[in-house]
Amino acid sequence: MRFNERAAGAVVYAMREDPLYLVLHNRFGWDFPHGLIGERETEVAAALREIYEETKLKVELVPGFEERVVIRFSRGGRTIYKEIIMYLAKAPSYSVKLSREHDGYAWVGYAEALRMLSRDEMRRVLIKANNLVKASIYQSR
Repeated sequence: MRFNERAAGAVVYAMREDPLYLVLHNRFGWDFPHGLIGERETEVAAALREIYEETKLKVELVPGFEERVVIRFSRGGRTIYKEIIMYLAKAPSYSVKLSREHDGYAWVGYAEALRMLSRDEMRRVLIKANNLVKASIYQSR
């Protein structure tokens, strides 16, 4: 399939007793940090850049997690197909400084994040990410 747009981002989490997930709000609803991949930019570099631009967080990607999501939407009467490559990233803190493209953020538990996310595609990514996070917590105990 040929995509009109390609983007990259991550499910960002930080640990307390249970993981808290970062969701961002803009005019389209609640989502994870992500954005368009620049020309000559790798998917990983784009994900890290977008997370930093949108939140000022310097995150660490969790090895072995990559999910590809395809979303379809309309812009100016055209149907757009966008591929989003999503990673899993651990944040060093809860200290977020939002970019102008977002008007809110929240650190929320798994169930609340599932409820808040605006797209089913991102809910499916969160389910897989949470399974990996929970497995890593279980292994470290």
